[in-house]
Amino acid sequence: MRRSAVGLLAAGLSWLTAPAYTQMRASDQPEMQAAQFLLGTWSCKHTVGDFAGTYTTIYESSLGDLWLKQTYDFPATSDQPAVHAEYFLEYDPRSPVQHWVRFGAHSNGQYYGMVGKRAGNVWSWSYILPGASGSVVWTKRSDSEYAIDGPSYSQNGKQVTEHHTCRKAS
Repeated sequence: MRRSAVGLLAAGLSWLTAPAYTQMRASDQPEMQAAQFLLGTWSCKHTVGDFAGTYTTIYESSLGDLWLKQTYDFPATSDQPAVHAEYFLEYDPRSPVQHWVRFGAHSNGQYYGMVGKRAGNVWSWSYILPGASGSVVWTKRSDSEYAIDGPSYSQNGKQVTEHHTCRKAS
């Protein structure tokens, strides 16, 4: 009997002292599961003011399936070279506010960091790094379509808002 009690105590202590990431895995699953529809390749259309274009974005599991990696490929335009971008997204239940985090960089030197909350099929993001401000809303319309609205900013002297619609290609 004494040996069993010691074994139970040891097992309990090992659980309490487990690394934070192993404890996080169980509690972050509902949030990360909500984003699994993103996995795959998406064809997107976007408008920003008077400009309209298309791009491809790919989401895949990364870093031990704790993160989603998002890559963008924007084709060259008449006045801009092609742009490649890479982002990482994760739900972080360890912070006191329990939020999503998203950060990444573009081949043209731009970089962004965001925090967000999910309510049903809507993710509301806010920029957190200097040089960017405002908010962005992602709306899951179905397992094969989502929309992005925002941010809004001044471009060539007028206020514009980005609008994106993405459809799953595979």
